[in-house]
Amino acid sequence: MTDILIVGAGAAGHSAASTLRREGFTGSIRLLHDEPGSPYNRTLVDKGILPGLLTQEQAGLPIRHVEGLDLVPGRAVAVDPAERSVRLEDGRELGFRQCLLAVGSAPRSAPDSPLNGVFPLHRAADALRIRDHVAGDFAGRSVTVLGAGLIGTEAASFFVAAGAEVHLVARSDLPLVATLGIPIATRLRDLHREHTTFHGGRAVTSLRRASNGGVEVRLDSGITWESDLVVTSHGTTPATGWVSAGSTAGIGVDRSLRADALPRMYAAGGAVLYPWGDGTRVRVDHWDDAVAQGAHVARSMLHDLSMGEDPGPYRPVSGYSVSMYGSSLTGVGIRAPGTRARTETAAEGGLVTTFAESTGGVTGAVGWKATRAIQALRQGIIGA
Repeated sequence: MTDILIVGAGAAGHSAASTLRREGFTGSIRLLHDEPGSPYNRTLVDKGILPGLLTQEQAGLPIRHVEGLDLVPGRAVAVDPAERSVRLEDGRELGFRQCLLAVGSAPRSAPDSPLNGVFPLHRAADALRIRDHVAGDFAGRSVTVLGAGLIGTEAASFFVAAGAEVHLVARSDLPLVATLGIPIATRLRDLHREHTTFHGGRAVTSLRRASNGGVEVRLDSGITWESDLVVTSHGTTPATGWVSAGSTAGIGVDRSLRADALPRMYAAGGAVLYPWGDGTRVRVDHWDDAVAQGAHVARSMLHDLSMGEDPGPYRPVSGYSVSMYGSSLTGVGIRAPGTRARTETAAEGGLVTTFAESTGGVTGAVGWKATRAIQALRQGIIGA
């Protein structure tokens, strides 16, 4: 039986293992990894691996620097909190004294059955398959991106810069408005219209094999076209189906990231449902936030082992950044439930939208070409 089993070797899992060792934990740590190859920085999938700038190994996390870490390849399929064990797909049982569920998220499914030329963009293997499909040359290709969230936006921007003709399909006419507020979301939509064939407020009704060997895309408006490549980016869902009877709702936690109704178990990362002050739950699926959650939950685990001070409640105040069509988008914190958006012009000429509660406390902010203004706001972001 291992002292601490961490299920998931991404941002949260690696951060937790690193923090445990830095804080003096000398017990055994097992880190379960369910992908081929070594763990890697997922933010580099579309920024480095898709463009061909990095291999998966070059995008790797510094696992070897975590002393005495046992990296176990395998996929978890069931957990038994009473028996303190996790069962793997190959039948192995991993026992634990404490367990961290750092399982992250999975991409939402494509609107049709899989076809050659239709790929998600979530893991390193996805980026490599996309590159292989066009032999690494996107210039002159017709590429369709389904979904205009942050990943879809970055992907569309990359394909445009690589010389592709890009169709971008979004379910909303104003993508990301709930996250960015109306003024910044409008700027982003205008950029989409300038650089891509933008299909806002539309849904795909079918993806079929085209006569030229590509993929025929049909929208609910009746418009069709043929693409050499279709990339699906419809957002993510918590990868928790194996934890709770097929549920992808996420893992509820308390404010110290202890898992609800799962004794001696904790959760961190993109599958976490964090309690906000009004009783609602929020999920944050950003790399930097997963890193921060991993570090915080490690200290909660040590506290419960009487090996450290109580770290107190976790505060979702981490940042993120996105580049698109030569512009930058920078965020910090979250848009918490019930907050109101207020947009102002930043000193550097961009826009800053803050999200504030009725009491005036700011829970998050996002900036359009306003990186320094967002960095200055970070210290004032409040937690739940």
